[in-house]
Amino acid sequence: MRTKYLKEVRAQLLSAEYTVEYKDDHTLQVELDGNPLCQVCDTGNLQYFKEDAVGREKALDQLRDIVSATWEYMNLLDRAPPLMADGLGEGYKLLAEFNNAVLAGHLTEYGAQFVTWEWVHDRTSLWQGHYHGPGGGVKGYDAAKRDFAVRSGLLQKNALFQPEQLVEVYRSIHETLDSAYSLTDSRRKLLEDAARQIEEGAPDLGERMERSNQEELDLGSTEIHSRDGMQFN
Repeated sequence: MRTKYLKEVRAQLLSAEYTVEYKDDHTLQVELDGNPLCQVCDTGNLQYFKEDAVGREKALDQLRDIVSATWEYMNLLDRAPPLMADGLGEGYKLLAEFNNAVLAGHLTEYGAQFVTWEWVHDRTSLWQGHYHGPGGGVKGYDAAKRDFAVRSGLLQKNALFQPEQLVEVYRSIHETLDSAYSLTDSRRKLLEDAARQIEEGAPDLGERMERSNQEELDLGSTEIHSRDGMQFN
């Protein structure tokens, strides 16, 4: 399992634009912008020198999240029982089951894939598969868990915000915090706690924020050009 783990976590870190090489059979050497950042062990541990992390704490936090989540799902896949159903290929593992919904995963040559299904035909067949990955790695794993929670009824769909919604909520929070509005200490703390919670839970928050900001800048530029081209009688 540890060999498979290193292979999987290497693929996830490469997709996140880190430079990753095998140091030996048990360790990956990770670099960022041509400089050493840390080492990832086949036990799921992260090792680094403090001087290598200075000024790159955000990158190290992202890397730690990837390493931890990959270790979690690789261990689950290793221990989970096979998922058996009519017409289903080999290699699928049953990760969770509730209220007729199934969360499964399997390893492919392109990385881990996660799927949610529903039982039919007296629980002999599966239908309406929602596939996450392969290649999505941690993102696919998180998306599949959210999908399973909704399909199984563990959570109502309207109780979960989509990543795009969280970005706009996060932006609105900071617009309020950075404004000249008078805020009570209790309200300011609630907003700061909410922003921190989104930072910890929203996938790709930084990238999504950049896209959202750029879309507004592009819209503003378009509107300016439109006004410049207006004709008045």
